[in-house]
Amino acid sequence: MKLTFDEHLQKIFGPELDKYLRHAPVGEFIRVNTLRANADDVIRELSRRGFELERVSGLDDALRILSMPYDPTQSLFHFAGWFVKQSLSSQLPVRFLDARPGQNIIDLCAAPGSKTSQIATAMRNQGCLYANDLAGKRMTPLAARLDAMLVSHAVLYNMAAERLPHVLPPVFDRVLADVPCSGLGHNDTLDESRWRYETAKNPASQYQLQYRILMTGCRLLKVGGKIVYSTCSLNPDENESVVDELISRYPFMKIADTPPISGIHFRPGITQYDGRSFSPDLAKTLRVTPWENDTQGFYVAVLEKTDEFDERHRHTDPEAPQTLTRTMDDPEIASILENIERYYGIAPQHFSHFRFLCNGRALYCLDSHWESISTGYQRAGICLAKKRGGIWRLSHSMIQRMNEKITRNTIELDETQMSEICNTGEADVDAGLVESPYPVIKYGPLGCLATTYDLGNGRIRWKRPCNYRM
Repeated sequence: MKLTFDEHLQKIFGPELDKYLRHAPVGEFIRVNTLRANADDVIRELSRRGFELERVSGLDDALRILSMPYDPTQSLFHFAGWFVKQSLSSQLPVRFLDARPGQNIIDLCAAPGSKTSQIATAMRNQGCLYANDLAGKRMTPLAARLDAMLVSHAVLYNMAAERLPHVLPPVFDRVLADVPCSGLGHNDTLDESRWRYETAKNPASQYQLQYRILMTGCRLLKVGGKIVYSTCSLNPDENESVVDELISRYPFMKIADTPPISGIHFRPGITQYDGRSFSPDLAKTLRVTPWENDTQGFYVAVLEKTDEFDERHRHTDPEAPQTLTRTMDDPEIASILENIERYYGIAPQHFSHFRFLCNGRALYCLDSHWESISTGYQRAGICLAKKRGGIWRLSHSMIQRMNEKITRNTIELDETQMSEICNTGEADVDAGLVESPYPVIKYGPLGCLATTYDLGNGRIRWKRPCNYRM
């Protein structure tokens, strides 16, 4: 018989249920994008704007928000990709993933992209990053997050994670399986968790899905590689039970030791639950509780692959068809780059370290190691420009990435003009500075920021939601 939700919580938390139900609200944190700035830069600029921040011990790119005059996602520095708002515990899985430049890495459940962009930052835009998510409506915010963080070595897939071994070979050095879960890591969304539990026909189907995703990640992982399994739940059925089932079936998947982080209080994974015993190695996995930390509850397990699956379980599908990328010497690409130089002053050689994909309306660029891509992807690389009439208009992300290379068609806005365009979407400028229908605005420490539209008579328009703060 299915337990009531209250009985379900009692089973999970036992004598600590009251601590879970009554823990204080968790803190707010941001993570610095070190591809764009450093922690000192972010502290300095946000402090000038009324924020009070402090560093987190053991996490050099994490900042705790002590007070804020407005939500940090409204800041122009957030728009420019200097930081992302991300809970402290959510930053842990990628820490333990140990992502490095030059690796092949896949995020199986990537949207909305906080962890994916964290992986990209650790990779320094070097290597092959794959980001997959099943929910189509979540792909747009995923792409937007990667664009804001200036990630140009990621390829996005939109499919059930279990299908990925049919299109991708087992070549991955690192795999992140941050799986869908009940969200029972903290009490802020308890009503939603109650509704999901009470309306589910079979709550165990969630655990089965989590196991299948973890198994998929292990199939994609190469021998010697590392996979991180994580949830924002404290339910052992979603955590230790899933990992225990995997390692009991496949002993060559070994639970790895995880180094401590001074700013976080970790508990070891449990080895006894609901009358069941798990492998003693589960004590190497980690739990973060919200009543012992200023962040939501989380579970993290790190596993290493020491041998290959048997023939029945390993990847046996034929290689998926490949889409070839193009070089800057390709006649169509060269023509587009000449157009960009004409309007923005960026010499084509500044794009020599990229390879390209073009559909006639948009040009995407990837880092040079992407000579081909397995067919089935939804989007590859970062948008460089889109065609508007006879002009290839640079994307906001490429404007920020090529900041110092843009020598034409820029307009420096002062504080008053920038405030006006943030509040209303429009501003008056010197008409003599407008060289094309799509002038680029520059502002203070952010430099070249975004493209705008020339409305005539020195009036420009920024086609973005007008809720940014300076």
